Amino acid sequence: MSLVSERRGRSIFVALASASLSLALVALLVIAGQARAAENVYWDNYNTDSVSFADITGSGGGALNLTGVTLNDPEGMAFDSATGRLYVASSTGAPGTTGEIVYVNIDGSGAGVFNTSGALVDEPYGVAIDPTTRTIYWANSGSSSSKGSIGYAKLDGGGGGLLNTSGVTVAEPYKLAADPVSGKVFWGNTEGTDAIAYANLNNSGGGGLLNTTGATPPSSIYAIAVADGRVYWLESTSKRVSFAGVGGGSGGDIDLSAAPFNSAYGLAIDPTVGRMYWGNYGSGTTTTNAIGFAGLNGTSPGGITPASAPVDGPQDPVIVKSPTGTGAPAVTRSTKSRSELACSTGSWAADLAGSFVYQAPRTFAYQWTLNGAAIAGATTPTLAAAKPGSYACSVTATNQLGSANQTSAPINVKAAKVKLTTKKKAKVKPGGVATFKVKGVNQGDLKSKNARVCVKLPGKAKGELTAKPKCKALGKVKGKGKDSAKLRVKVGENAGGTYKVTFQVKGSPGKAAKAKIVVG
Repeated sequence: MSLVSERRGRSIFVALASASLSLALVALLVIAGQARAAENVYWDNYNTDSVSFADITGSGGGALNLTGVTLNDPEGMAFDSATGRLYVASSTGAPGTTGEIVYVNIDGSGAGVFNTSGALVDEPYGVAIDPTTRTIYWANSGSSSSKGSIGYAKLDGGGGGLLNTSGVTVAEPYKLAADPVSGKVFWGNTEGTDAIAYANLNNSGGGGLLNTTGATPPSSIYAIAVADGRVYWLESTSKRVSFAGVGGGSGGDIDLSAAPFNSAYGLAIDPTVGRMYWGNYGSGTTTTNAIGFAGLNGTSPGGITPASAPVDGPQDPVIVKSPTGTGAPAVTRSTKSRSELACSTGSWAADLAGSFVYQAPRTFAYQWTLNGAAIAGATTPTLAAAKPGSYACSVTATNQLGSANQTSAPINVKAAKVKLTTKKKAKVKPGGVATFKVKGVNQGDLKSKNARVCVKLPGKAKGELTAKPKCKALGKVKGKGKDSAKLRVKVGENAGGTYKVTFQVKGSPGKAAKAKIVVG
């Protein structure tokens, strides 16, 4: 008897209970649990056709609101960060008892049936999501397509169908995992000789059986997950998790006999903390260690004991975490104006879709600071700096579980300072005109305000030199920009010798330039 047939047979004797027993507390539990938590674990309860959650420590939580659907024999869950929905394979039930894919909003606002129009849904035993293409996949274990198939549909309603699995036989598939990194979807074949099978996510086929050399050959595949270039599968009857490289080989086994492990179903792997999780279905309503865990080498085993969330045949754990920053935002200057600043979002940990761990941000909020103090109203990704000082940008990333913050390195914005330059000497005859082209270069980052260049004549030249006009406008010279103005000095008929003149900046900070007028 195949694993799928065995599982179906067992479902006949499951004691059904109404999920409505928790609905009165749903809204409060969801709000309270998620307000406190930066990391939640979600699981489906096979025996009561419900979905529960708790903080990763077991505190808080409750049952999610399933109003709008009737869940029947849940077999696999995945999360969509973009919409805040858990997708669950309801393996039996409408239409025609062939099952359906349902979604559950983790904010407690209800549930619904996912539109799989154009795609076969036939006793789905596992569900996975590729967030890069926003595609959902499920394993059809029914007989409508021989011994099974892999269905897919676009999460935005863009249609679906059956995945091209040419190159491999789909034989009563049980559970699956999508790995966007390798571009493959992996599932467990449970009819005949158990094996890990795969096909390309891009619908080009390329299927095959995973080379599991180095690991004990699969015999009772109760879950599939992909993490850090490895395919993991849960061997429930043998109390172990085995693995092989996504390209085959390099396999091994992880002994979980010392861990709380009771007819386990489902597998989530968080490589960032080096831990794997499973649901202890065989524990029934016992809350102690309802969700088991261990390190990726089998060490440090333990369990999550839900304090208030319903437990009855827990399985298929999914981990949802608040955002994790992996690189601070950066502030850059506009190529057109050095006082125009822009802040990137920074880098953040992405969803680990293949291992059923989700942490991608949904939204970003910005706050600019000047010399460490928040600038009122400066909450967009760009800022026109108006004052000199040290600017930084703080970015807050938020998802369904909470928020995290990263701050950029400071960038210094200098005040405008116009440095003047001109030729050193002008020779002119009495009665002539000395012309100077004065260049103004803004050595600061802010625009100069009303910069003017003015000529200052030596006191002894009164009546001998005349500047008309004495000043000319440079205007608002942008940071590191330049402009120029021509000034003329009229030399009197009785003038003679050498005169020192100074060109000064007025209306903005600046640095003067000096020149000589030689008359003769």
